[in-house]
Amino acid sequence: METIITVLSTIGVGALSYAFAGVIWLSRRVNDLELIRMEMDDIETRCNKGLDMEIQDRELSEKELHTRLDQDASSIDRRTDKLWEVWHNLDDKVKQLDTTINPNMDKIK
Repeated sequence: METIITVLSTIGVGALSYAFAGVIWLSRRVNDLELIRMEMDDIETRCNKGLDMEIQDRELSEKELHTRLDQDASSIDRRTDKLWEVWHNLDDKVKQLDTTINPNMDKIK
């Protein structure tokens, strides 16, 4: 009977030790996973901030581009208006020059 009690108590102590070791191993594993989770949260936060900054930069660039295009378009409009005016004034000036230099144009033709 003492032998059976000794064997059972030895098996019980072994099982208890194995269970205790398993709990410690699981505790360490949970701590490691908790650290990894925290690092992943930090990475996610940094990625979100980076994406937000990138979106803001792109929106700002888009606004600047549209502003520049609007300014350039109005500048081009002014230049083409000026060219149009110069071209038509030039045509009138050539006619004036022809009549001034050679008043007898009808005889040349």
